Amino acid sequence: MKRGPQQDAATLFLARLLDLMERSPDRSRAAFAAPDYELLRTADLVARFHERMNAAERVGAVEVRWGKRERRHLIDRVTVKAPLILARHLGRTPSSVTAQQAKEALLPVASAGEAWVGSVLEEMGARWARGENAFRFSSTDIDGATEFLTLLAAISKDRARGLDGRTFSLKTAEDTKAFDRQAGRIAVALAAHFGEPVLRAADVWQRIGLERFSHPVHIKGCIVAEDENGILVHGRAAPFASFHPEMRPLMKLCGQPTALLTIENYASFNRYVREINDGALVVYTGGFASTGALELLKSILLMLDEKVPYFHWGDVDSGGLRIFRFLEETLPRAPRPHLMNRRLVEAHGRDAARDPTLVSIARSNSALAALAAWLVEGPNVKHLEQEALDPISPLADLLASGHSPVEGPSKARGL
Repeated sequence: MKRGPQQDAATLFLARLLDLMERSPDRSRAAFAAPDYELLRTADLVARFHERMNAAERVGAVEVRWGKRERRHLIDRVTVKAPLILARHLGRTPSSVTAQQAKEALLPVASAGEAWVGSVLEEMGARWARGENAFRFSSTDIDGATEFLTLLAAISKDRARGLDGRTFSLKTAEDTKAFDRQAGRIAVALAAHFGEPVLRAADVWQRIGLERFSHPVHIKGCIVAEDENGILVHGRAAPFASFHPEMRPLMKLCGQPTALLTIENYASFNRYVREINDGALVVYTGGFASTGALELLKSILLMLDEKVPYFHWGDVDSGGLRIFRFLEETLPRAPRPHLMNRRLVEAHGRDAARDPTLVSIARSNSALAALAAWLVEGPNVKHLEQEALDPISPLADLLASGHSPVEGPSKARGL
């Protein structure tokens, strides 16, 4: 049966209480909250909410405290009494249970490496038990976590030394692209293991003896790579230019762009650089940006005038939102979403299932937190592939809101 809005209100209220308990499992006091009666606008909604709270109390999941005197007909607060019972009452597997199941499945993989790889798994389990993602893995993504720990265990045994990333990946995971998928996570885990959490990825690969051959980054706009003999690559080449990350010390802006725009998918990038001429600096990320692409983006953002806006355009689905959040958390300046809003998704998207793995983004300070919350909770969830939309300059919305893009060229600034 379809749940009514009053049932949703009660379920979400109890779910939030359970989330509080799971995020802080060692808390000395049980989580509690007071109902917001302003959201329950009719007597029927209030009555049904009370029924749900009484039902949860009867099974021993919560304790309901009623008000006194003139408020004795209203609930004063609800306190969690038994998190496991509350999870079962909500039809939800407790985070502690899914975390333990994931740890048990992954323990043989981690045990193939040095002891510190087991410590990484323990850290992942602790985060999962709090209902969080670990290294951007949910507790149900066993395949991805297995690949990550398999590579990490091999590195701990010094099996990457002298190999390039693709060869190491094939020898270890029987997949030439496995290391590319996990490189960002591996760099973070190794930097923490080395006791230098801000260590650059390039320095991590050097320390483990891995030859990391970066892919070129496709860029369109006012940027060049230049040495003492002249310009090597010009970003204004048609339809775009490819800059190798090793060129980073030679790269500089030849003016200030009107905006910086990163684009997730190749077809949309190609259409944008061919169809839109707005003076923006456009960078193709290729899904999750590679280490080389991130290094270039970090340097470009440091060169840009602070008034130059930065936008990102990607898919509106679990992968696209995670890519956006990754850029928010990784780069020195967070992007603004472009063509990534609920109105467009509802108009042009396709029906999709709710995705509870996005709850960490929904609870964050991300610019897409509200969009993530909709994909988690509904109603009428949809996904939108960015190729379904024609490219539009983000400057159109900027001008409509009364802001002006940066005008005129400025002196070239090096990386």
